[in-house]
Amino acid sequence: MNNNLKCLVETCKELNINYKIHSFNFVEVLLMNKSYLFINWTTPLNKHSIAYLQQDKDFFYKFFKNEINMPKTKAYLYPHCGERYIEYLTYTTINEIVIDIENNFKYPLIVKKNRGSWGTNVFLVKNKQELEKSLIAIFNVNSNSYDYIALAQEYINIQDEFRAVFYNKKLHICYKKDNSNAKYTNNLSPFHQEGSKAVLIEDKNLLDKIEKFCKPLFKKSNIIYTGLDIALDQNEQLWLIEANSSPGFDNIIKAGHRKEIVNLYKKILSDLAYIN
Repeated sequence: MNNNLKCLVETCKELNINYKIHSFNFVEVLLMNKSYLFINWTTPLNKHSIAYLQQDKDFFYKFFKNEINMPKTKAYLYPHCGERYIEYLTYTTINEIVIDIENNFKYPLIVKKNRGSWGTNVFLVKNKQELEKSLIAIFNVNSNSYDYIALAQEYINIQDEFRAVFYNKKLHICYKKDNSNAKYTNNLSPFHQEGSKAVLIEDKNLLDKIEKFCKPLFKKSNIIYTGLDIALDQNEQLWLIEANSSPGFDNIIKAGHRKEIVNLYKKILSDLAYIN
């Protein structure tokens, strides 16, 4: 059972709430004759469309780009997509995509797959050759990491990167992705570098700054639960990089902060009971 669900079960035991473990990573919580399913890292909190919005980086950027500071991003459809997608196709070759990216972005830039996590197929691109190589990797239909949409994204000179977990429009947990002493392992995601760690943020000023920065998201859309990846650049400016509808808590638990996760689940389950 993953750490998220272990904390959920621990919370149920503390609150004397009935639950059933149906499978390895499948827990049903029973509250006031209602059933709530927690499967893998997902929760019953967000509507399906809201969860999908957070999973699709292109849709998320287009929906929120005028509300909050985000790196400029542009999506590109696989040039050899099936016939039913032809009407959406603007660029018919990878070379045409390269030309458009070079016309809209400066090197270095980020190229990544539209849907996915764990830092898979995310590239820091410094020249045309690397740009072509990154697009070929993302559009490789024989790869498990294939995506039919590739994103080009403005490069941000990041000083610190944070994961901020929001529930019901409030910031509940925030921690720094500290890779200052980590060994690079060909993955740009900080937590996939050897020796990285999560550092809980307790500085109230910084927490207030992050919470205020993220407020426009919740004014525009009813996101109940999310883990936001936020970057602080070298000029002390905040950027929203992307969202996660089902954030994992392995790193912050490993850092010794299991209690904070249990407290979050206590709040969630108490609210679900109250709704009933």
